[in-house]
Amino acid sequence: MMIHTRHYQSVRRLVHRSIAHGRTSTPSPSCLRRTSTTSVVGGDSGGGMTIYNSLSSAYQKLNHYHQDDSKNHPITENNHPNPPSSPILGTAWYVCGPTVYDSAHLGHGRTYVSLDILRRVALSLHDSGSSSSTPRPIYVMNITDVDDKIIQRTMDISDYDNGGAIEKLSNPLSLARYYEMEFWQDMDSLNVLRPDVVCRVSEHVEQTIIPYIEMILEGGMAYVIPEEDGGDGEKDCIGDDGSAPQQRGSVYFDVRAFEYVTKGRTKYGKLAPDVASSDFFSWDESNNNNGSSNNNSNNDEGESPNQVQKKRDPRDFCLWKYRSQSAPISSSSSSSIDNSPPMIEPAIVSYSSPWGPGRPGWHVECSAMIQRLSVDFQSTHKFQLHAGGIDLKFPHHSNEIAQAEAFHEAVMKMNVNNGNERKLEEWIPNWIHTGHLYVKGRKMSKSLKNFVTIREMLGSSSDNSNEGVEMTASHQNQYTAWSCPSDDFRLWCLGLSGSYRGPATYSTDRMEEARVIRTKWVKFLIEGQQCLDKWQAAAYNCGDGATDSSSSQSTKVWGADDLQLFNQVTQSRMKCHDALVGRCTKNHDGSSRGSFDLDGASFVKELSKLADSGLGYVQRTATHKPHPEEPLRFTLETFRRQLDLVGFTSYTVRAGISTDETQTLEHASLSNSTMLDEIVAFRSAVRSATLKGLRSKDTTAAANEVLELCDKLRDDILPSLGVELVDG
Repeated sequence: MMIHTRHYQSVRRLVHRSIAHGRTSTPSPSCLRRTSTTSVVGGDSGGGMTIYNSLSSAYQKLNHYHQDDSKNHPITENNHPNPPSSPILGTAWYVCGPTVYDSAHLGHGRTYVSLDILRRVALSLHDSGSSSSTPRPIYVMNITDVDDKIIQRTMDISDYDNGGAIEKLSNPLSLARYYEMEFWQDMDSLNVLRPDVVCRVSEHVEQTIIPYIEMILEGGMAYVIPEEDGGDGEKDCIGDDGSAPQQRGSVYFDVRAFEYVTKGRTKYGKLAPDVASSDFFSWDESNNNNGSSNNNSNNDEGESPNQVQKKRDPRDFCLWKYRSQSAPISSSSSSSIDNSPPMIEPAIVSYSSPWGPGRPGWHVECSAMIQRLSVDFQSTHKFQLHAGGIDLKFPHHSNEIAQAEAFHEAVMKMNVNNGNERKLEEWIPNWIHTGHLYVKGRKMSKSLKNFVTIREMLGSSSDNSNEGVEMTASHQNQYTAWSCPSDDFRLWCLGLSGSYRGPATYSTDRMEEARVIRTKWVKFLIEGQQCLDKWQAAAYNCGDGATDSSSSQSTKVWGADDLQLFNQVTQSRMKCHDALVGRCTKNHDGSSRGSFDLDGASFVKELSKLADSGLGYVQRTATHKPHPEEPLRFTLETFRRQLDLVGFTSYTVRAGISTDETQTLEHASLSNSTMLDEIVAFRSAVRSATLKGLRSKDTTAAANEVLELCDKLRDDILPSLGVELVDG
């Protein structure tokens, strides 16, 4: 196999840097087999949270450190013994980021908020654990900025004037940067922590991805489908020393060769659906003779009919997409019937390679970049967790694993040939997948036009005409003094949408339920803080309302109510911890009965119980003097810490804590401006409902909606502000 000399040194550097440090993360024969046993990261010792591993289909502990045994091998490449101690490495998480060709919708939002909660729990466990001196877990996310969808979207935008946006979005990378910026702004709005490391595909093609593909080719587990388009790209296949060119065309992963080379130590499709429920693996040679392809094959990358027919196996997938000089761009999102003239892919996303100009296939990006980062961070961290949406589980994540194992098999072969055989390790052992988001029984999707963007949900857009999602004026304007749609959405993701691993159905009613729950929490924090401030002012003869006799009324003696509240808070804190960390049970029969991972529903339920008890305590004791403030302070601080731990914004966490010393809180009302805000919101809702009825000529429906708004004002909004309105 001839390797293009332009990239030869890149291949060698990529491989030798890994070999020299023993950190190729290469699958060993014993690790490549998929088993039902539970592999524990960093041991089963304290502090780790429980996850459900999609790869092993088992609950297991995910600790925040890893004992690096790869350097504890008796022989190095120079035949010198390694140091006796093995370093303790931090855990690295890799999360599949967005393909930035359009605005992010709530399906993306649920995935990244859920993963953000898991990340925050892991960071908290690390910082509070006995191994807090070890490196903190790091969070890596990729940005796919070279892709069919981005190219197609650029061409679509060029067909119409978008208010002057054409010039800014007229090439794929400019469009990708625009939507990448929007994505980060959306994540900030949802209070999702920024990644520690971000890797863009466009910045890793030449030095990382092309050498990675070459190594798989050299290992005999990929092949080239030749292209003869009469273009001018011949120079892109010729070596710097004038050597003969390789075949021009697209490069495909060879699944059959992969399984043959690995000799039964692994197989393709580790995250694929159960074979018994799919005909994916039943394809045979006869399918290829007539040019047909299995519906379950890896035909998700805009392949030409020529490429589909020449694939050796329908499971084969593209590693390198050749930039044809004559064929039109095709996309999985575009119609198969296209009478438009041929268009050449933009040169800005075409890269020189040993196989001619082109760009990476989608699946190879993450595997290659993870390999690069594994080497870059080898002295401090090791990749132990890979996460993403359930729609990526197969084929994308299955293909990632196959590529990584093929790459490391090729590296292992080179290592052995160099006389340097050593113990090798498996690739990323833990996988987490978040569930689909549905609207009215259908998956939220741009193609179905039933999606809601993150910005629309947060109220940044006035366009609420999304087909399939009804957003009434009542839902749009029911904002109380403590309105924070971002926190409502986080509460829904955490405790009202079911397990983060399962499907969830989005509706404005469910978001309203989240708003009501969070409003009760904030009401407790505000009234509790107000009560605490008054007690402190009275006890130490300072602040408004203090009297000369206040100090003589001060006491630190706890009563029955105080002890009861303290005990409940202590129990609730333990239950909240258990709900976030989960439980990994290994029974004598080998089962994991009783195990669970993040249980957001129980966490939310426990906080709600605590808020109800705390509010009842405040209402019973607020007028009783003297009274110790410590039980209430302990309750408020505990409650705020729990909210902060799972990522609620300061708007919720610090509710009731005045940032302006000139302002004081009066009973349940925040301020006069709060009342004005609610009146303005009510007027806007009534006006919107009335205009809607006039346009549709359905005055009955409009009248009913206005009456509903009036009832909402009387029953929910005004009472939350300390005002009781009685009809008649």
